[in-house]
Amino acid sequence: MNKKGNKKPIATIIILALILVIIIVLVIGFQKISYNKKELQKSTIPTEQEEITKININNADIENLMKLPGIGQVKAKAIIDYRKNVGEFKSLKQLTEVKGIGVKTLDKILPYLETIGDSTESIVPTDSGSMKEVSGKININTASLSELISLPGIGEKRAQKIIDYREKISSFENPEDIMKVKGIGEGIYTKIKDSIEISD
Repeated sequence: MNKKGNKKPIATIIILALILVIIIVLVIGFQKISYNKKELQKSTIPTEQEEITKININNADIENLMKLPGIGQVKAKAIIDYRKNVGEFKSLKQLTEVKGIGVKTLDKILPYLETIGDSTESIVPTDSGSMKEVSGKININTASLSELISLPGIGEKRAQKIIDYREKISSFENPEDIMKVKGIGEGIYTKIKDSIEISD
């Protein structure tokens, strides 16, 4: 009688012990999986950010440019082509002159770029969608090609004509003189007059 009575509690204890072991194994297993996921995220995300942190836009190759958020192969190539054709970037704001890069893309990539020139100044989009410096006007007697290109209605050809005029013919004595440059009429002058100035 005693032997039969003892068998039931022992069997119950063994079953409960097995269930407890299974639960412990499952809990430990889930903890390891979630821990591994967290570790994986820690190891991938920061290293990815470290790789793309503080790229110099003037000497970065296509592979490094493609690591920037929102910059694929086409935009990376456009940045390099711009550098070849126009010259080094004098400011990060100038990136908006690159085909396919607007204000939103610039905002995304700014934290990953080394500061160049006046890049820390505030920038606002103008009606034409290009960037305009809040701090001042462009001096047409000293402005670089890229600065002139940033003016509404002034492309690369007109910008070059402005530089050729002031170097070969005469410097500008007042803002209206810019209309002496072939291809710049009253329409374009009206667009740019508030953005240009004359000084030595």
